[in-house]
Amino acid sequence: MALTVEDGTGLPAADSYLSLAAFKALCDGWGYSYAGTPDADLETALRRATDYIDTKYRYKGNKLTAAQALEFPRSDLFDWSSYEVTGVPLRVKRACAELAFKATSASLHEDLSRGGMVTSESVGPISVSYSDKAPAGTVFMAAKGFLEPYIRDPLDVPTPFFSTSASADFERDTMDFPGTVEPEM
Repeated sequence: MALTVEDGTGLPAADSYLSLAAFKALCDGWGYSYAGTPDADLETALRRATDYIDTKYRYKGNKLTAAQALEFPRSDLFDWSSYEVTGVPLRVKRACAELAFKATSASLHEDLSRGGMVTSESVGPISVSYSDKAPAGTVFMAAKGFLEPYIRDPLDVPTPFFSTSASADFERDTMDFPGTVEPEM
C-alpha cells in the first residue's frame, strides 16, 4: 500500500510526514544504510515514525483543519525565532526520517514490564538505579531535538473558550449538587 504523504494542507488520509524518496535522501546524507531493507518495510517504518510523532508529544498551536489525519500542519505555530511555521516543518520531516530508520530494526513503542518503573536492577555485579524523574522507556534524543521547538510545555494547558456575553447560559444554583450548600446561620 503506497504512502499518503502529508502535503501541508491537512489531508484527511495522510499516513506519513515523509515520502520514501525524501527518507532515502536524508538517510544517504546522514550516512545511514538502509540497503537490503525492502521499500515496503521502509514505508511501514515511515508510518510508525509518523504515528510516534503524533502520539508521543502534544504540540503548540492547533491542527490546521478538524478533518486532517495527522498533527501537522498546524496554525498559530511559531519557531524559536518567532517566525510562523506553515505546512509540515523540515524539523518534523527530519524527526520522521530519524525515527523511521530506528523503526527498521526496533519498536518505537516498546512494552514496559511493570510500566517501566524500575528503581533498581542488578545483574551479577552490575547494578542500575534510575531517578524518580527518569522517563520509562527509550528517549530518542535526535528526534526529540528536532521536534523540541513545537512541543507544548506540559504545564501549559490550553484554556477552553467561554462566552463573554452579559447573559448567563444557566440560572444561578441550578448546577449545585444537593447537600453541598452551606446551611444559613
